[in-house]
Amino acid sequence: MKCFGESTGSIALSVSGGTPGYTFVWKNAANETVSTVEDPANLPAGVYTVTVTDANNCTTTAVVTITEPEAALDVQFKQTDVNCYGESTGAIDVTVTGGTAPYTYNWSNGADVDDLSDLAAGDYTLE
Repeated sequence: MKCFGESTGSIALSVSGGTPGYTFVWKNAANETVSTVEDPANLPAGVYTVTVTDANNCTTTAVVTITEPEAALDVQFKQTDVNCYGESTGAIDVTVTGGTAPYTYNWSNGADVDDLSDLAAGDYTLE
């Protein structure tokens, strides 16, 4: 799962043995059918059980767990304003929580680190 709360999970199933002509029934933890394809996609985090049936009506089951980050990505900023007009004494301290580390930073001034210092007055955007 890429991000907290999204339905971006997928499962790649590999079947061998039995007699080809397989059918698939994927169910979630509430025992609701969520897919009938071999490799389901766009799934939320959770536990999924697949029942595979071959051409001779023989079956097997497997359980797969899709996980997600423990919390949504959150960014907090602490800024230090420039001391005097025309100086470059400003700073931005960034604290990131949630999501999945390691984090990458892309500032509008081209920097790729979390915290900025020696800044002139102005607007700075972080992605």
